[in-house]
Amino acid sequence: SYNWGGYLLWAAPEYPVFVDGRTDLYGDEIVGQWVQVVQAEEGWEGVLDEWGVNLVLVEPFRPVARELARAGWKELYRDEVAVVYGR
Repeated sequence: SYNWGGYLLWAAPEYPVFVDGRTDLYGDEIVGQWVQVVQAEEGWEGVLDEWGVNLVLVEPFRPVARELARAGWKELYRDEVAVVYGR
């Protein structure tokens, strides 16, 4: 998630982060792919495949949180502010 990416870069540097709050460094294409994924827009699964994403940390209200479960991803953690899926 964009909201936690910066923290994850600091707290867990061994895990690559797809996006964080420094969107000016990523460019419009990456930010557009992030929006595509979190909104579960057409092709979102392909974006995760293309980047080799195996863990997703996202807010539970995001459309992709529901779609990850439907796509067979395993829910590893959930509370009122975050959900983590893995494959």
